[in-house]
Amino acid sequence: MVNYNDIAKLAKVSSTTVSHVINKTRLVLPETKKRVLDAMEKLNYQPNLLARGLATGKTHTIGLVISDIRNPFYPELVQGVEELATKNNYNIFLCNTDYNIEKGLKSIWALISKKIDGIIVTSSQADDLLIGKLISSKIPVVLVNWGKRNVNVDCICVDYKVGITDAVEYLVSLNHKKIYFISGPRTLKTAKIRIDNFIEAIGKSDRVDLSHRIIDGNHKIDGGFEAAKGILKEGELPTAVVCSNDLTAIGIMKAFRLAGIKVPEDISVIGLDNIMLTKIVSPALTTIGLERYKIGRTAMEFLLRRIKDKNLPWQTGIFKTKLIIRKSTSKARK
Repeated sequence: MVNYNDIAKLAKVSSTTVSHVINKTRLVLPETKKRVLDAMEKLNYQPNLLARGLATGKTHTIGLVISDIRNPFYPELVQGVEELATKNNYNIFLCNTDYNIEKGLKSIWALISKKIDGIIVTSSQADDLLIGKLISSKIPVVLVNWGKRNVNVDCICVDYKVGITDAVEYLVSLNHKKIYFISGPRTLKTAKIRIDNFIEAIGKSDRVDLSHRIIDGNHKIDGGFEAAKGILKEGELPTAVVCSNDLTAIGIMKAFRLAGIKVPEDISVIGLDNIMLTKIVSPALTTIGLERYKIGRTAMEFLLRRIKDKNLPWQTGIFKTKLIIRKSTSKARK
């Protein structure tokens, strides 16, 4: 196995100089650095990342924790993290929690034990215990989509209020009088925030005959399908349904289609997230969009900043949502 001494001999420098070039622990003259790099290439040297981490205190790896690897919400967000991480020579450990707090805690401890340089947590089943353990670990952390929280940690928050308010106002403008909201699990803080935003938007409407109802879902297609089956059993349909995410909306449209209910002629449907599938389903789904790639990239920017200087002021990034109108909504049926 090629070692520092082999490289030093070929490059005609000291092994200490080789170490400085590889680990970037001290500036080396350009011509000397070139000789070392040329020797490394000739000898086909592969750096031992573990050894480098022990020498520098950095492993150049970060942890990325997500809620559901099967959810199309995440690819663009992960891409935003990964591209900037790669550009800055960081590798990523991806952990999937399946919306399970216990699994999330185990993932965090596993990442901490690997001596990683930082963690981005986009999993939405946050609780105070998990946040406390992250902060006490002293590892740089960025929390994504936790809601506004008064904690000593860098955060990125999604403001659903604008998009949900616009969705309700749009439906009211189309003469909808009976609007249901299909939520995610109420154990999730983000699901509770979306419910509150919907209720607030309904309350702000000047339409006195506007009625609404909240139905629990699970942020998955099967949850939307089951919610629609429950609605169908009630008899009189609402005129519109707003969903806590796009997967729920897709499940709802499938159930309505199988029951012979037409979207949007019989009932309008709105999702949230603007995942790629929203453009493919028929009819194309009206949804509340957010910039997932930009959220991921900003999270990585925050983490790189924190890794470089742990004493900087805490940052909070706010990303607003917006209504994207497609074919799944129309004027209310008469």
